[in-house]
Amino acid sequence: MSKKLDKTELSIVHYLLQDGRASITDLAKQSGASRPTVTSKLKRLRDSELVLIKGGLNLSKLGFKIACVGLEVINDESRKDVEQYLRDCPRVLTLFRTLEKANIHVNVWGEEDKAINSTIESFRDFPNTEIIYTHYLGTPIYGDIMLNVESGNESESPCGKICPSCHRYNNNWCLGCPDTTSYKNTVV
Repeated sequence: MSKKLDKTELSIVHYLLQDGRASITDLAKQSGASRPTVTSKLKRLRDSELVLIKGGLNLSKLGFKIACVGLEVINDESRKDVEQYLRDCPRVLTLFRTLEKANIHVNVWGEEDKAINSTIESFRDFPNTEIIYTHYLGTPIYGDIMLNVESGNESESPCGKICPSCHRYNNNWCLGCPDTTSYKNTVV
C-alpha cells in the first residue's frame, strides 16, 4: 500500500486536524471531492494507519509534565525485554531506538515532578540497563499531546507491579499506575 498521499487525502487530513469529528459531508465540501471519494480515501488512510483519529486527555491542558530519558541497554535480549516493558507502561508517550550510547530514548509523563522521578527511578530496576541522561521538559507551552486513558480497573499494572506493595507508592513518590485501581487519580 502506497504511503504517498494525493491532494484530496492531504486536504482531508488538513480538515481533520482542525476538527477530528468532521463528518464525511463536511470533509467532502472542504476538499471538493464527492462523499464516496472521501469515504474511500479516509478508509485507506485509516486502514493503513497513515491517519490516526483518537480521543484522549490533553496533557498540556491538565498541566502534566514530560521528561526525556536515555537508556543504555547492554545486550539485544535485555533490550527486547526493556522495550516490551516500556511499550506496556501507560506513562510512556513514545519510545525510540537510537544509535547513540543511550540506545533507547523514552518520553514519559507524570502529573507532577515526583511522579516523573518515580517512573524514571523505576528504570534503574531493569537488568543490564543504565540511565544515561534525563531531561525534564515540564508542561508543553505549544502543541497538544494526547494521553491514552484506560479504565483503571486492574489490580496489577501492565509491568506486573502491584502499586500498594511498592515503596515508591507507599512513600507518596508515585501516584500509582493509571491502569490500576490503586491509581491516585488527580483528574477526577
